[in-house]
Amino acid sequence: MRAAGLALTGLLAVGLAVLSGTAFASSGSSSASMTGMSSSPGWKHVGTTKGWLNGRTVTFKYTKNFFCRTPPASKASTKCEGGANFTQTPSSTFDPLYVIVPLGFTPSKSTLQCPIAGHCIDHPATIDLSAVLGKGTGNLALPPHSHIVATSNSHQAEWWNVYVVGVTSQSSWNKIVHDKSARELQRLQRHAKSGVTGNIGTNLFLYFSVR
Repeated sequence: MRAAGLALTGLLAVGLAVLSGTAFASSGSSSASMTGMSSSPGWKHVGTTKGWLNGRTVTFKYTKNFFCRTPPASKASTKCEGGANFTQTPSSTFDPLYVIVPLGFTPSKSTLQCPIAGHCIDHPATIDLSAVLGKGTGNLALPPHSHIVATSNSHQAEWWNVYVVGVTSQSSWNKIVHDKSARELQRLQRHAKSGVTGNIGTNLFLYFSVR
């Protein structure tokens, strides 16, 4: 993984792009089904998005809402925080989910699995970035993104801790979309000129099975 300083740079880019409203792919109808949002993991909102695993496009089936607990401190209505790792978990076992966010360019909507900011099944609508961006960025819309996992967990539903990864290069985005794997993502993260940030920690967990 890249150094912490690079991860911080990536997070700054995410926040600035959200504030400027120019970098993220924007509106359009989502292929993911969606219901109302809540920070309670007990709510059962059943729906799906796509994801990538070992070179394949797979389906994530969500059966619980997201989990975000403080600390770390969060000003977001969802209690979700970017730029700081979780201190509480919804389960003793979980696997990482990499949320891939395009920065500074608009990729084809077909490559975005959650294409509308703040709207995706059992995801938080907003996230707090004030830990790195300061005042006024405590309740920003979760940006459009896609997903990568490194395991199917034997197709059993479980909690997944979210790492945000910013991508500033269209060519690197294309490589990720083509390879569809955590291995390619990590290869790009090791190269400073790839335009792919290190993993940016959050206190966000999502609950789904991989199919």
